[in-house]
Amino acid sequence: MSNSYENEKIYAGRGTPEMFDDYVDFINYVFGFNGNGSDFKKLLPKLYQYKYEPAVHSYVVTEDGKLKSAIGAFDHDLCVCGEVLKTRGIGNVAVHPYSRSKGYMKQLMNMALDDMVKDGVVLSALGGRRQRYRYFSYDKLGPKYSFSVNSDNIRHSFGDSESIFTFKRVKAEDKDILDSIKKLSSSQNLYATRDNADYYEILVSWQQSVHAAYLDGKFAGYMVEKDCEVSELLLEDEYIPKLREFIRDAFRYLGRGKLGFKLPVHLPEYLKLVQDIPEGISFEPCKSFSVLNYKAVVGAFMKLKATYEKMPDGKLVLNINGRGGNENIALTVKNGVPSCEYTEEKADMKFEHIEAMNLLFGLCCPERDMLPDFARIWLPLPLFVYYSDTV
Repeated sequence: MSNSYENEKIYAGRGTPEMFDDYVDFINYVFGFNGNGSDFKKLLPKLYQYKYEPAVHSYVVTEDGKLKSAIGAFDHDLCVCGEVLKTRGIGNVAVHPYSRSKGYMKQLMNMALDDMVKDGVVLSALGGRRQRYRYFSYDKLGPKYSFSVNSDNIRHSFGDSESIFTFKRVKAEDKDILDSIKKLSSSQNLYATRDNADYYEILVSWQQSVHAAYLDGKFAGYMVEKDCEVSELLLEDEYIPKLREFIRDAFRYLGRGKLGFKLPVHLPEYLKLVQDIPEGISFEPCKSFSVLNYKAVVGAFMKLKATYEKMPDGKLVLNINGRGGNENIALTVKNGVPSCEYTEEKADMKFEHIEAMNLLFGLCCPERDMLPDFARIWLPLPLFVYYSDTV
């Protein structure tokens, strides 16, 4: 079907560059943004500027040339233990109030997912209500830790000890600092490639701020935060043993009387150092995901888990009726080395898509009790994406 939507009474498909102004106005309207204090350009500068052609990366429905629905589908690939996973996120799911119940959202979501499978995308992420997006193959998955500290926690844990870290709020023109942040980030076992937009614009997505940390005048690490909620925190290896002091000094630096943190489970050394400081620690899902290629995603995150936790040897063959097609895969750990490959062997267990995702990546899954002991220890796998990389 032609992308020249002006000549169609009803058009459903990819947007065009010429739609940019109407497209941004439309999604701002649907989400109640006024264009001054809040709009998509300010909220996600990495996506909604003209130079990034956001309409081209979206699926739209028009009636007589007027936008009635739009769904963004933006690439943000992940690198996991050296393997690049082609990843595409869903955002700005919008339907005009007068066009609801026409099935436009369902049509565009399925169109976007069908294209992901055709394009070789192996993983998709989005934010939104759980039940709403389970209809479209997504569920809330991926374990992460969440905790917060208050003035009492800091006072009792550190007393009147002196600060050792200094901080600087990073701006777009701080190219050297941004280079240091990018180098540190891309040295990790899991990171987003962040080559789809300006690096600073990616970090400050969702109106976050970036702060570089220094010790004795040397770059030591960084944090990304909004309203004293830290969504991303990394330290150079030599400064990780000083993480407790980093927490203390970041609390004092921001000066709000509270400070929250989200930590991925694949950085257990971080949690071990600070677990006694907060009032408590919660275990919660990272995001809504849809796994479109189990071999690729399971294989990569098995390797990630093996970097921080001993995985017992064993083999488990699963048949999964996934959103991207049926897959018969063998999950294997041999001499502590994990792998995931296609196989013609008879499956030990069969699962539908949502069941399989929760078995492999979910926080709470009673079906895991049916697995052999070695497989229960493997799971859940540490599926994760940082907040700055979501769409």
